[in-house]
Amino acid sequence: MQGEAKRITAWEPGSHLRPSETLEGASGSGEAKPTSLTQAVRAAVRATDESLLRFVARRDAGLAFEPRTLLALLSYCYARDIFGSADVEDVLRRDAHFRHLCNNEFPDARLLRRFRRDNREALHRCLTSALRALAAPPTESGHADEANDLEFAEEATRRIMKSTFIDSMTVDQD
Repeated sequence: MQGEAKRITAWEPGSHLRPSETLEGASGSGEAKPTSLTQAVRAAVRATDESLLRFVARRDAGLAFEPRTLLALLSYCYARDIFGSADVEDVLRRDAHFRHLCNNEFPDARLLRRFRRDNREALHRCLTSALRALAAPPTESGHADEANDLEFAEEATRRIMKSTFIDSMTVDQD
């Protein structure tokens, strides 16, 4: 049991993005098992039911403001131990590839907090799925160990709560 809990958080230490890293990462296609965090998040976002997602910006806003994009960004950052919305915004500002894809438009910390609040269930599901895919790859039967599902869900909850706490400590609140 103790070893399993370690698997969930094994990639946390020193996992922050460096200025030279990008959010885009490896390309994930097909139904193959995710081999990277990027692929795991992409798979989880694709599997997210559209009815769970709420817009937090104008519907005609750019790609960076689409619910699936925001879901992927926050899931990726929380899995990488980047919790504060201002820190996520800073990562987006420094990521040349992301800025290029989104025409130099990206969400600010306030919009990220609103997305987290309005899309908490979808974010929790996506983050849980990404953590599960990375920490416990599916068995030969194609299914992850269901005994660990609760641990992954609890870890996702802890990370979302941590992001909320960090944001509550900032001066610029909604």
